[in-house]
Amino acid sequence: MKKKLFVIALCIMMAAVMLAACSSGGGDAGSTDDGAATTETADGAADAENTQTPASTDGTSFTIGYVCNFMSHEWYQNVTNGAKRRAEELGITLEIADANQDSSQQISFAENFIAKGVDVLALTPVDATTLGPVIEKAKDAGIIVITESNPVGGEYTCVGADNKGAGKQAGEWFGNYGKDNNIDLKFLLVGFPNFEDCRLRVEGFKEGLEASGAKYSIEQEIDSQGGKEKALQGATDACTANPDINAIFGINDDSTQGGVQGYKAAGLDSSKLSAVGYGLEGVVGREALQDDTPIVAELAMFPDFVGACIVDASKKAVAGEDLPERYLTPTTMVTKETYGDFYTQEGDAWILDFDAVEALLK
Repeated sequence: MKKKLFVIALCIMMAAVMLAACSSGGGDAGSTDDGAATTETADGAADAENTQTPASTDGTSFTIGYVCNFMSHEWYQNVTNGAKRRAEELGITLEIADANQDSSQQISFAENFIAKGVDVLALTPVDATTLGPVIEKAKDAGIIVITESNPVGGEYTCVGADNKGAGKQAGEWFGNYGKDNNIDLKFLLVGFPNFEDCRLRVEGFKEGLEASGAKYSIEQEIDSQGGKEKALQGATDACTANPDINAIFGINDDSTQGGVQGYKAAGLDSSKLSAVGYGLEGVVGREALQDDTPIVAELAMFPDFVGACIVDASKKAVAGEDLPERYLTPTTMVTKETYGDFYTQEGDAWILDFDAVEALLK
């Protein structure tokens, strides 16, 4: 009887040892590769101390979900092309959705990317005031948020130019152009006041004009809403009412083009007009600059490079690098003579020299 009880006890002890060994499995199921423990929520997502850092932070293998605001615009076509090119170079997965200037659609696409579990959510805001809850939702899910052009608040960084500083560059350049050519500049400013970055461009332009010491006056400001047709209509009326206008500054290529066309539609002599655009966004700006038009210079923003920077900033954020509030992209004034310093023609296409643009930051 004692022998039988001993055997039973021995079997129980052996089973307990085997059970303990199986449950250990050679490591903790809730640990990361470096041994740092994480906890699992009810839906299986890891809780991270920094909710802006995803669970996978090797910096090379991750997914970006980018909700662009207006893909039918040439600027954003080139931004997304630049992002695709850089993502492919780095082996990063990039998924793109177009909000088409619809704020509610942008929120819906962003929430879809959050549910899908992307590592980085990139947003070009349609309306920055509506995106606060989406950014918080993404951060709560451990997703890094990066914005382009317009900051929202709460993002890891905002990729884009210093719009006011770039506007000042353009204003100083135009003022000096007027002085060099003995022109008493009488301006039509073609803006887009509903967008903060466009307001900043105009504010900076005015500051640059004043800093240049040029003789100038601002005859009228109109709202193009960023489009050629609105600019054409407004400029026609403005130039008819103010026939002394001889200088135009537009907040993007379409606004500048529409302004120039409106000047002509008002029956004024285009040989007396000088215009400067902001953006050099692609074909429209390039042709206007290189052809025989009143446009004497463009403030270049290099959209392909901006797109690449969205991916670069994402990679750095995923790797845990500290980034400034504004991940600055370069701008410079480009004329017909200097366009080739940044773009090389290959057949019918013009290819951006990324090294030349990056050198502007040094």
